[in-house]
Amino acid sequence: MRPLMERHDFFSVRYPEDEITRVNGFAVPPAPKIRPFHAFKSWLRLLRNKEDTRQVFEIIFSLSGRSGEKVFTRFSGSEFGRRVLSEPVKIEERFADREWLRSMPEGSVGRAYLGFMEREGLTPEGVIDAAAEAGTDFECETQFEGYRRMSLHMEVIHDLWHVLTGYGRDALGELCVLAFSDAQNNNPGLRFIVSMGASAAKLDAMNAPISKAVREARQRGKQSTWLLGEDLFEMLPRQLDEVRSAYNIGMPTYYDAVPAEVKQNLLKPKQQQIQGERDQTAIAA
Repeated sequence: MRPLMERHDFFSVRYPEDEITRVNGFAVPPAPKIRPFHAFKSWLRLLRNKEDTRQVFEIIFSLSGRSGEKVFTRFSGSEFGRRVLSEPVKIEERFADREWLRSMPEGSVGRAYLGFMEREGLTPEGVIDAAAEAGTDFECETQFEGYRRMSLHMEVIHDLWHVLTGYGRDALGELCVLAFSDAQNNNPGLRFIVSMGASAAKLDAMNAPISKAVREARQRGKQSTWLLGEDLFEMLPRQLDEVRSAYNIGMPTYYDAVPAEVKQNLLKPKQQQIQGERDQTAIAA
């Protein structure tokens, strides 16, 4: 009988071999049970505080079904994906190396990413900590090391997607990045967050082009190269404008048309000290 997973603990759970799927030579965990009511409760918590990253994990896990396996099939079949799954270099360690990023040319993707992380007080470790709080253990012994590597990879590069797409960390920017990501990887959990979030944001700013900004983000995700399969280490030293053009990412129009003050006040209030504040404290120490 399959172990009951109330949280995303499938990395630590031991499964019988006959319940494990193998994709491109890698073990993949059974699909989690779809739990819409749990997703809705997590959404209400996220609505109270958009910085509560753990609720994003909860929603995605509750609604993901087999979508993760489909992304893993594509990722593990790509040249860069196989490198991520098999080589000792870990993206969470490289992206945390600020001196390495600082050595890259002015105007490069790497320097833009570094500036974004320093401005926002973020670290790759903060993403891992938020996942751990939500029940995803990226360090335990597991039958699914390749699948875990991809999951961790996707969490760490979320902030890089902000840089590449030109969306900020305000609530609308987060919704747009998630819409872009959903268009790239077809994730029901992300789609739920974007749909509910856009509806709530429109109530906060009736005259702002919220829906148009989100639709544009989704369209950009569809027309862009599938970024998860691209070599990020080759991308980082290149000029940001060049990369946006080469991968058909472009820049947002409707998001940029929303006044900064409006964007900063969407989906308020922030009530808890979650990732950003925690990371700022860690950096100051």
